[in-house]
Amino acid sequence: MVENLPMISDVRFEQSPQRLKIVLPVRRNWPLFAIYTILELTWFVMLIGGLVFLARIAFSGERYALVFVVMLLVLLLILFRFGRFLSRQWATYATNREILFINREELIVRRPISIWGNTDVYGMEHVTPFYLSDKPRALAFDYGYRHIYVGEALSPEARAGLRQFLNSTYFPGQDEDE
Repeated sequence: MVENLPMISDVRFEQSPQRLKIVLPVRRNWPLFAIYTILELTWFVMLIGGLVFLARIAFSGERYALVFVVMLLVLLLILFRFGRFLSRQWATYATNREILFINREELIVRRPISIWGNTDVYGMEHVTPFYLSDKPRALAFDYGYRHIYVGEALSPEARAGLRQFLNSTYFPGQDEDE
């Protein structure tokens, strides 16, 4: 349990016995949000059109129908898997907040959009201390070879304060230059 939670503008802290919850605002990237929305709608229309076409071919009575149905099922499966990836990207750009859940064992980054959203879980034994990134201007940590960015919408002072709080609480004894 953290004794004294800091007062940082635009950051909301909630503490439970299991973990600390940190809610950060997100600045929406409107051009990418628009592109992914158009792609998501196009994907949906293609999937529905493919299923209708599959049903028409399956019940057409032609002798090639079975082979064509199998080919269409494979293509629709590929399209469905692509849609799962596309929906994850759309949810990333559609969200209006990021939530960090942190305790001694794991760090969870959640970007919720309604009941959907992206949740990434990182084991704390592989998470590096937080640092300030220049491009993009965000708070960041490394997980293996991946750079994870959070808090891009925060002011530089808020990012620095949150970094100092998280590093002193969850990475004590780590040198600030590391």
